[in-house]
Amino acid sequence: MIIYEGIYKWNGKKKDEFQPVSWWAGSYHLKIINLSSSFPNVYIIKPIIIIATNTGEGVSAINCIKNLAKNVCRDFRLDISKVLWVEYYPQRPSNMEVAMFKTLSKVGSDIIYSVKWRPIMKNEFELIKNYVSDM
Repeated sequence: MIIYEGIYKWNGKKKDEFQPVSWWAGSYHLKIINLSSSFPNVYIIKPIIIIATNTGEGVSAINCIKNLAKNVCRDFRLDISKVLWVEYYPQRPSNMEVAMFKTLSKVGSDIIYSVKWRPIMKNEFELIKNYVSDM
């Protein structure tokens, strides 16, 4: 089930105690999918899939994906450990990448993550291929 589809924007300014995605404005097209309802009798390790595409407006968040993911998860009340983050490139659809977030440290209430990228696996692609066709 799609729980959100739209443009996620940031203005580069700090609000409250949270760091912005980037210190420069930008936006991504996001599609957030919850697979739990599609497979009610199956325990899914990462039931939330976020398909993210750079809109080309403003700065790209590829180098600050940790901040984008943290902000999106906070805004949509998602547990980042349950999210499969897929970077989708419409001009190169076969080159989708998955961000793997690893907790490094906790400073106060803020969690610091490292991110490693890997190619999307075939089974992951099979789950999302119908969701990317219209992006």
